[in-house]
Amino acid sequence: MTPRRVFLVSHTHWDREWYLPFHRFRVLLVDVVRQVLDRLEQDPAFEHFLLDGQAVLLEDYLEIRPEDAGRVEALVRSGALSIGPWYVLPDEFLVSGEALVRNLLAGRRVCARLGGAQEVGYLPDSFGHAAQLPQILRRAGIDSFVFTRGRGDEADDLDHEFFWRAPDGSEVLAIHQVGGYCGGGALGHERYEDARTSREVDPARAVEQVRALLEEHARGSPGDVVLVSNGCDHLPPPRDLGRILAALREAFPDTVFTHGSLAEYLEAVREAGFVTKGFEGEMLGAREELILSGVRSSRLPLKQA
Repeated sequence: MTPRRVFLVSHTHWDREWYLPFHRFRVLLVDVVRQVLDRLEQDPAFEHFLLDGQAVLLEDYLEIRPEDAGRVEALVRSGALSIGPWYVLPDEFLVSGEALVRNLLAGRRVCARLGGAQEVGYLPDSFGHAAQLPQILRRAGIDSFVFTRGRGDEADDLDHEFFWRAPDGSEVLAIHQVGGYCGGGALGHERYEDARTSREVDPARAVEQVRALLEEHARGSPGDVVLVSNGCDHLPPPRDLGRILAALREAFPDTVFTHGSLAEYLEAVREAGFVTKGFEGEMLGAREELILSGVRSSRLPLKQA
């Protein structure tokens, strides 16, 4: 029997403008990306970071710190930093199909100047997914799709890992993030906000957080290859990752923990060969995560005004 494999993928998810103006968020972004570059270069236990799948963050950062372009490129080429493939993470029902295609093209152009885009269809926080997205991804040379929101009642008949088919027959390996894209965020802390502070990490708490994710994964998957999404909105890279990994390896001696990339995780899933179920059609359900369909229109009082 092969041991269970857990891929801990550290990441941040970034809203360029949300409850703060763009420039306020960019102040935070510059600090977070600076920490990411430093950790990847200086901490041997910190092997990989996923920069949210949208290349515009690199433009925002390098406009302020252009001297770091070489550092970014070196880390991308070495495989330590994953970027793209999107220019921005889109809400697919707010734009046209052509806009989605051009989004990928624009993202690849930015990433090409900085070492190249990851070949993963990563859309963690979009409010639902169009039926033809597998077709668009395959035409872009991408054969995977990693997401949080969108599953409805079809979740009863699907595993966390399944093949998603477009109406034309195009197919991608789809991965539903267990616990959402924040499922393994702020490991060792009681609250996500604590991960932005200098509060000490509690490895024992991290063990219990991961234990809960492993149990949730086992209820919805026949396989022993697990993705732990180690990040959340605007979070910096996790501190004391070496201590956390040591505690996890001691608590789960029959599990192999890898601090790695989505691409490495997807390769392991394919090699394990346990994905058999398939689904065709759009994903607009809110069975597991909210779909905020109100974003698709201006608020009525604004229209009246």
